[in-house]
Amino acid sequence: MRYQEFKLTEYTDLNKEKKDIIAKISGYSADSPEQAEILDRIYKIINKGQIGTNIDTAFAQSMGDENQWSKGEGDKVRQEVARIIASVETDYKTLSAFIKRMESKGGVVNIAELSKPLNTFQSVFGDAAGSQAFNALAGYGVGKKQKGPGEYALAVLSNKIKLASGEGDLEIEGIGKVELKAAMSKSGGRIGYGGGSQKAKTQVLETYRNRIPTVLETLKKNAGGSLGIKAFMTALNIDMPIAGAGVSNPEATPQENQSDRRNLMKALISMDMDSYADKIADKIATSEDVNAILETYLVQNFLWYRNRDKFNALLVMGVATKKTSMMRNEADLLTFKNSGHAASPDGFGISIIPTQAGAGREQWAQLSLNNGIVS
Repeated sequence: MRYQEFKLTEYTDLNKEKKDIIAKISGYSADSPEQAEILDRIYKIINKGQIGTNIDTAFAQSMGDENQWSKGEGDKVRQEVARIIASVETDYKTLSAFIKRMESKGGVVNIAELSKPLNTFQSVFGDAAGSQAFNALAGYGVGKKQKGPGEYALAVLSNKIKLASGEGDLEIEGIGKVELKAAMSKSGGRIGYGGGSQKAKTQVLETYRNRIPTVLETLKKNAGGSLGIKAFMTALNIDMPIAGAGVSNPEATPQENQSDRRNLMKALISMDMDSYADKIADKIATSEDVNAILETYLVQNFLWYRNRDKFNALLVMGVATKKTSMMRNEADLLTFKNSGHAASPDGFGISIIPTQAGAGREQWAQLSLNNGIVS
């Protein structure tokens, strides 16, 4: 049974809706005492229990000045959430256990499991029914007050999680403000926004034209005029090796090459990260190790983002891959990078030179989880 099958019908009578849902759920019958009891419990939770309180808190706060939260609005949202929960495809015993956890004080989200650097939906939500409920709710409310996927779902499924009132997406008990990057598909969210345009960055390259012929030739060959961090560094290491010389100036000293590498990269990246670019430029000045440079870039990107959005932790969730990763600091970020579960770990979608359309996004790391099995 899919949520969309319920969405077409508007109900004003909860008893009628209850009977319709019972009839539509695979194997359920309004005449079955067990199955009728399941639906009764769902409605009690949604309308009177802790989940109902969570819904009021989440949606009334998010609508704020834009819409007056009313009883009618609340009833409509609760009916929608009830349909979604009722549509979870599972057996009576599993669904009953799931609802029992919903009835409990904390809800169905295990905060201790959610806070780990790497985990599975099974561990975080307790069972398949919990995972399915989150997946079904993940897209609900997206776009309201610029809220992203998964934010309302977590707030509805746990009374220890609520939508943040200021900076950050969520407030989680015992953790603080949490920035959520939930990917509905394989692509993940980027940890940053804004920054230099393609035109501004290529103008910087032009000032070093005689020193970086390989970089410019590589850029010319790329569709859209973009250059990812790995390709950029590979070309720069040919043009200006840290040991001196290079294809553009065989007589260049180590000091000259290192100084030019630092100045070039600081000019390119500072238009995105301000002073957080300094450590990246320093690393590139003294190292040709692309992986080490990538790690420095990731860390400074993370620190810039955390400083700007004032969160205590970054939470990555993969709806398609059914995994989670919470990062509270740089060590957690690098653990994520090297875990074998990060998608695109060789570059994280970072472009030193973005496409014209992608400027403001592509220079920021994109974090998502792959399909690997968590042992």
